[in-house]
Amino acid sequence: MHDFVRSTARAELKTTQEIAEIERERLVAEERTPLSSRIVPVLALLVALWWAKAVVIPIVLSILLSYALEPIVARMGDFRIRRAFAAPLLLLAFGLAAGGLGYALRGEAAGFLDRVPSAIHVVSEKFRQLSDGAPGPLAKMKNAANELETASHGAPDGVPAVRVEQPTFRWSDWVWQGSRSAVEFGAQMFAVLCITYCLLAAGDLYKRKLVHVVPTLSSKKITVQILAEIDRQIERFLMARATISAIIGVAFAVTFHFAGMQQAGVWGVISAVLFTIPIVGPTLFTVLAALAAFVQFGTVAAVSGIVVLCLVISAIEGNVLTPWLMSRAGEMNGAAVFVSLLFWGWIWGGWGLLLAVPITASIKAVCERVPDLSAFAEILKP
Repeated sequence: MHDFVRSTARAELKTTQEIAEIERERLVAEERTPLSSRIVPVLALLVALWWAKAVVIPIVLSILLSYALEPIVARMGDFRIRRAFAAPLLLLAFGLAAGGLGYALRGEAAGFLDRVPSAIHVVSEKFRQLSDGAPGPLAKMKNAANELETASHGAPDGVPAVRVEQPTFRWSDWVWQGSRSAVEFGAQMFAVLCITYCLLAAGDLYKRKLVHVVPTLSSKKITVQILAEIDRQIERFLMARATISAIIGVAFAVTFHFAGMQQAGVWGVISAVLFTIPIVGPTLFTVLAALAAFVQFGTVAAVSGIVVLCLVISAIEGNVLTPWLMSRAGEMNGAAVFVSLLFWGWIWGGWGLLLAVPITASIKAVCERVPDLSAFAEILKP
């Protein structure tokens, strides 16, 4: 018995020494690794993310959407509804809800789209009139140069000079760009729908495959714990973000309706989307709402009232609603949020701005559970 204990202790000691030796070799190898060999893979990853964004963006959207819907599918499983039926039923229900909302707002949406070209023309004309009414030094110099050029070339007596005004808006460009964007958006949403269905129907299949790849039993247990914690944090963050967007959308739709703004329901949908982008989204929405109020009412008092409403709701969202509903998984310091917006917006444009915070929150959740990446998670924490 004592011999067995001693042999077991020696085996454990040997295993510990081997692990320590492997760790030392790894650290030495990292120290000897040149900096260029670390930078090149990062640059290659950035290029791949930008070049393959048409494929990567739908995949990222699908993964985040499956995380958000997974608790509902699991709850449906408690009622003995198999995943093969629960996933399409849930997606069909969300599709019908989105279609019902679009059908209810179809009149407002059509009116909103009809007003966009005229609003752009009105705003551009107002700014042109303001610039013409009070020209600056450069504008005066340009006008003087034009008059001298006209005088030097001469003009027939009694014939006034004619200046051709370029149109500020072209319907053909608007229709072409809008139709092309609509087709691309529809194709991406269809891909997102298909991938989300596959992920929800598969359940924890890919997680089990990941655990199966891990070599040792202890590593398997740690991997299971990490995956469970990551799932919990990401699901909580996405559900909280969806709840905040819904509340913001209803709040703006109601307040704009009583304020007399046209197409208040459409403004509610726009606010729900834009407010998912920290800092940039509320600012952009306030500017757009102010321009719309200027086109509709044409008075400084009306524009000021709309701006005050936007600022009040934004303050409530940022100081009360988000801290109350958002979990620790989604809390990041302001600098990290702004840098993530710059980075993902640079890589993926508008989609990057919408996905920046969920992606960064997911990365933070992973880094918190991986010891080698804990320093990066600490940088993202508030």
